[in-house]
Amino acid sequence: MAEDVIQIGSFNKDAAIVAAETKGFLQKENIRVRINTVTDSPTLLRNLISGKYDLILNNADNVIAWAEGQGADPQTNDFIIFLGGSQGVKQRLAVHPSINDYRDIKGKALAVEAPTTGFAIIMIAILQKNGLELNRDYTLKSFGNTNARAEAINRGEAVGAMMGMTDDEIQQRGFKVLARAEDHVAHYARNLGATRREWANANEELLVRFIRAMIQATDWITDGKNKEEVIKILLPENRNNRVRAEEQYEESISARFGFTPRSQIDMEGIQSVIQLREIAGLMKPPVPKPEKYVDDRFYKKALASLDK
Repeated sequence: MAEDVIQIGSFNKDAAIVAAETKGFLQKENIRVRINTVTDSPTLLRNLISGKYDLILNNADNVIAWAEGQGADPQTNDFIIFLGGSQGVKQRLAVHPSINDYRDIKGKALAVEAPTTGFAIIMIAILQKNGLELNRDYTLKSFGNTNARAEAINRGEAVGAMMGMTDDEIQQRGFKVLARAEDHVAHYARNLGATRREWANANEELLVRFIRAMIQATDWITDGKNKEEVIKILLPENRNNRVRAEEQYEESISARFGFTPRSQIDMEGIQSVIQLREIAGLMKPPVPKPEKYVDDRFYKKALASLDK
């Protein structure tokens, strides 16, 4: 019987999808995936909307923003979140060495991938806590991914940006760490599975099989006895750098930043994203409940079939 092929869009391959492929969990479900990696959210979401991708593995914020017509394109979209991913967020507000505190940001521009999605809303919330209001005290300029934002700071076109780098990596670029996202945001839903409601309903049996494979992959990764094998399969994704593969493993199993147990949907993390969007002025009260963006029917069917 021919394999079913699922086209997936993502920024990177996390440990769960790597394990699902490498350990045969997808093959057991007669599924082959094609992972399409992109560097910016507009491309990712536009390809999902057009049907180029069947589903995406991405942060709840992008899904919610584009569902509400607050992405780079103004139309609303009927998206659903069907699978959990990781929890918490490890991002740094990195700034030019001339910035010593929040007051030094006044009157200047900060670099973002997109001003209404992604980690920009975390930066807006952090700055608001420290007395700075968007478009009153500072502005946002879009440059693209982390490297593009770093280059914008080097060129003097921005004085800071959120970056998914370690403190050491940021310092090696000559920047300072002004704030850490985890000190301000306790919950944040990342790398979860989302798709168009229409596609999910038309491909229910296939989606349930995919979710079942992902649950098994997460179970396998988080089983401590598999540590060495997990690190081994992560090596190619980390340019055969053992230290980086170990760091990815440790983050994957972390209670603060790792996978949700059995890939369950992180409702608390989705609620946090909605609240952050409200703080940033992108959603007006009364804001929707997380359930608006979630359809857990497929997850429940997958879990029930595994537990038989």
